[in-house]
Amino acid sequence: MQKGKLKIFFGYSAGVGKTYAMLKAAQDLKSLGIDVVIGYLEPHDRPETLKMAEGLERLPLKELSHGGILLKEFDVDAALARRPQLLLVDELAHTNAAGSKNRKRYLDVEEVINSGIDVYTTVNVQHIEGLHDTVDSATSVDVNERIPDEIFDYADELALIDIEPTDLIERMKEGKIYKKNRAALALENFFSADNLSALRELSLRRTADRIEKQTNNGRLKTKVLVLVSPSPSSAKNIRVAARMAEAYHCRYSAMYVEKSGTLSDEAAANIKKHMNLVRDTGGNMIVKYGDDVVETVADYVKLAGVTNLIVGKTWQSVGKKVGLEDKFIAALPEIELLIVPDNGHFSSGVSPAKAFFGKLFHRNKLLQRYKAANRIFDIADLIAQAALEKDRPKGAILAEVLARAFGRSCILLKGRERHASSWAGESLGPFDEENERAVAEWCRKNGKPAGKGTDTLRGARAVYFPLVSGEETAVAGFSCSVSKMSVTDRLVFRQLENILKQQGILNVNACIAYPQAEDEYLTKDSVLFHEKLGYTMVGTFHQCGYKFHRWYDMVWMEKFIGEHRENQPDIIPFPKLKLEK
Repeated sequence: MQKGKLKIFFGYSAGVGKTYAMLKAAQDLKSLGIDVVIGYLEPHDRPETLKMAEGLERLPLKELSHGGILLKEFDVDAALARRPQLLLVDELAHTNAAGSKNRKRYLDVEEVINSGIDVYTTVNVQHIEGLHDTVDSATSVDVNERIPDEIFDYADELALIDIEPTDLIERMKEGKIYKKNRAALALENFFSADNLSALRELSLRRTADRIEKQTNNGRLKTKVLVLVSPSPSSAKNIRVAARMAEAYHCRYSAMYVEKSGTLSDEAAANIKKHMNLVRDTGGNMIVKYGDDVVETVADYVKLAGVTNLIVGKTWQSVGKKVGLEDKFIAALPEIELLIVPDNGHFSSGVSPAKAFFGKLFHRNKLLQRYKAANRIFDIADLIAQAALEKDRPKGAILAEVLARAFGRSCILLKGRERHASSWAGESLGPFDEENERAVAEWCRKNGKPAGKGTDTLRGARAVYFPLVSGEETAVAGFSCSVSKMSVTDRLVFRQLENILKQQGILNVNACIAYPQAEDEYLTKDSVLFHEKLGYTMVGTFHQCGYKFHRWYDMVWMEKFIGEHRENQPDIIPFPKLKLEK
């Protein structure tokens, strides 16, 4: 029997319009005489979505009782009995209720496809297994419902549904995604502008990776191997291997070296979980036997032609003179070795403070490397495109390259030419102000940097650098807005707030120097920064701070991070705190 085809409507967040787009495509096919049936639909009571579903046949849902609660799930058997040409099944990553035919909805979909029925479905980027660690690092949200990478990669068709994060936030505020009481909570947490921008970047990159993989000619010879152990941290190493394989357009392998002796029940269970994860992320599982792990792995690497080896490094091994990774370096000097730090499991000799800041450091370092790699890919793509684009001015391409390279909006001035490139949706208006044009002109005439952060005209809103080519000087200007928090800033503050919450602290307050009018020494950026973190203004002490031979105001800001109760428990001292992972 010929298998049915799978089309995924893909996005970076709830509310981008995946379900609506799926229903619209289904309605178009129905008008052409195609037999279309809804197997499961999650409209979230959105009027536009409900209206688009009108006129489409719906299968009855399967009712299951769990813990005294009546749950409704997609009925696979009913779909197989009805056998439409096209079946719509929303929310591919959903975990079915206990008692369902399959544990996960993607398994339901696989069963339907294998029976010869075409399926349209929806999923968000945060639900792809191989991106779990990256999503967690970028958003500090641990997403439990995930699908194997191979389902996403080998779908017959992918439709990327994308909108600007600012438009999505506006939809949320208007109550078009969730009811307004729930929307307010969502905006304070997962639906922050930073989270949405990070997820959007991931969705665009993951879509591009899928396209590149499909068009790859198969001549690449990169072979990736990840070493797996009973440690829970191996799950992270497997996902790193899956992402690397995705970047190199190859299939990775995972190896477990089984030593003599009996594994504990916990260790055996972890190995089984890792094997399932390898399968879900499209890898090949290999089991070898030997008491010398390095020798066993090295023999296989040389025999199989492995080019990239991934191993984990635990905090317990940090102080050892010769760790496992050092032995691999000595045994396999000719291959690429990636060492992934274990951020979640600390020895008893590590203090809670060191554990926390160590985890934060490595987490941020890994994320920044990932974002830096993506930026390099973007720049390389732009440079490659520039060689092919004859009609587009080279100045426009250079401005875009510089914006992506530095992660800031950029303006390029050359004679009467002006080329600008916005970064992260930021307005380019400040570049057009008269004062800014004067700073840029001074930079061009004098051949020296000028503007914010320099010794010349530091009151500017941007910083300008001369670009000298022969006898001609161009100027590159970069926005210096810091109201947009970096990923590192966000993670640091969230982790600190999390520790305070665990201690039982309820309020956090900030006292900030504040200018009545911004000058070359003091701006309002710090207040904007705290507003991004969720702080609100409490009050102002006028002209109470004196520095730089002038008077400034002081403002107070506050944020509630816990629930105020009548019988409030005592604060837990930090040394006695058991940090949540």
